[in-house]
Amino acid sequence: MKPPATNPAHDEIGRLVNGAAAVIKRDPKGATAMLERAYVIAREGADDTEAAIVAEELSRAWSRRRSPARSLHHASRATRLAPARRAAWTTLGKACEIVASRTEAPGKQGRARALYRAAAAAFKKAASLTKDPEDRRWLLELAGDAARQGRTTPAA
Repeated sequence: MKPPATNPAHDEIGRLVNGAAAVIKRDPKGATAMLERAYVIAREGADDTEAAIVAEELSRAWSRRRSPARSLHHASRATRLAPARRAAWTTLGKACEIVASRTEAPGKQGRARALYRAAAAAFKKAASLTKDPEDRRWLLELAGDAARQGRTTPAA
């Protein structure tokens, strides 16, 4: 009996994602390039869930490289590719929080508050997608914290 045929694109995506995870701390630029290749392969393969997983990894990699726009882009893309995937919404929430916490310029505090509100909405959506009561409680707690940050006026 023959073993089931594997999808070569799936294998290549797995190899690239695992390779990127192995080198992300010492070579974020190289890891990001690997993930970008994996994302292209996943998008061509028409498997939106797999593309969403790679987009989440790309969001984390771009966050490490201090590129907030690209990090948010890929996190948002993951939620559009797989809207029923809790991890995608959690990644978006975390990306919004990270970018908001790094926004220090006094003139950009409105943007930071908007990002915290977006994080709260993403965490609430993730909570609605989980069946585990402990996860739901934790995600709603994160949503509440982010919402409070979005309402507060920073001290001058």
